Amino acid sequence: MSVPRLEPVAALLEAAHREGIAPALSAAVRWGGRLVHASVHGDAQVLPERRPAGPRTLFDVASLTKVMATTSLAALLADAGVLDLDAPARRFLPELPSDKAALTPRLLLAHAGGLPAWLPLHAGARRPEDVIAAAAAAPLLAPPGTRAVYSDLGFILLGALVERCGGALLDAAFEGRVAGPLGLCSTFFLREGSSSAVERRARREFAATRRTADRGLIAGVVDDDNAFAMGGVAGHAGLFSTAEEVAQLGQGWLDALAGRSSWLSTATAARFAARDATPDSERALGWDTPAREGSSLGGRFGRGPRGAVGHLGFTGCSLWLDLDGEVACALLTNHVHPDGPDKVRLKALRARFHDTVAEALGS
Repeated sequence: MSVPRLEPVAALLEAAHREGIAPALSAAVRWGGRLVHASVHGDAQVLPERRPAGPRTLFDVASLTKVMATTSLAALLADAGVLDLDAPARRFLPELPSDKAALTPRLLLAHAGGLPAWLPLHAGARRPEDVIAAAAAAPLLAPPGTRAVYSDLGFILLGALVERCGGALLDAAFEGRVAGPLGLCSTFFLREGSSSAVERRARREFAATRRTADRGLIAGVVDDDNAFAMGGVAGHAGLFSTAEEVAQLGQGWLDALAGRSSWLSTATAARFAARDATPDSERALGWDTPAREGSSLGGRFGRGPRGAVGHLGFTGCSLWLDLDGEVACALLTNHVHPDGPDKVRLKALRARFHDTVAEALGS
């Protein structure tokens, strides 16, 4: 069956490739439950040799892991009555010191735990547990619940909490409770040393990300250094996927919010999609909502009464859901390849991409 294309969207992404905004760009759009656009443009790798990107190229989706894996699993555990979002996080994370006694799963999901955005936890870490312990010991920037600070550290802790609460490793839980039920065959973690990682690297091609002095050219291995120190499986980063499957994950949430899902209840999906009550926060639980000014969602989506939820990833990936129009937009790039991010041009592209999709759909 042929894959549909919104030609203005494909033209925009071809132009973005020619302009050098990213070596590779892949997009998928679902509207009304149907795939209405899928396209791949450019090169999975440009150094040391060129490799064209194709429909089977997998992208490191970076912080989309936060919503696709960790948030989705937390929602499922809450739905099942296993995870109390307002219970002390120390119930599952006894390594948290007394200054974090007020931390709860809800605060971690809402990036309201007061933890720093990022720290080089990988320095000196020999095991995943070392990274978790370092995150637990990090000094707070603010008392929990008083302000929102986007935090990788919070989601490193949340990933560990979800594992312990659910009784399964994060990658296994994701495959069994999210990827399987939603039909995601090309979305997974690559746990270092596992036979599944070896097999998947042999069968698939991966978009390259950064080139660093310590690690050389990164391809088929998680780009994030803290996630790398955790063996490739972490609550904040580590998933690889395609644009079609990222949009398919978004469709799973849209179906849940619309009451069409046996995977996740409408009530729980709505709790997670609602903007958090932390002062001045633009976050939901795990999800982001459009910024009041200069949103990467552009100027057309998310303007209805139900708004929109989404998330971005450092490697150049994004997922946004327009809740009124039931549109899921996934844009994956490797704009950090080879020498780091170009955030200004990428943000502008994301806004143009979403506005172009909206116009093509008549939204």
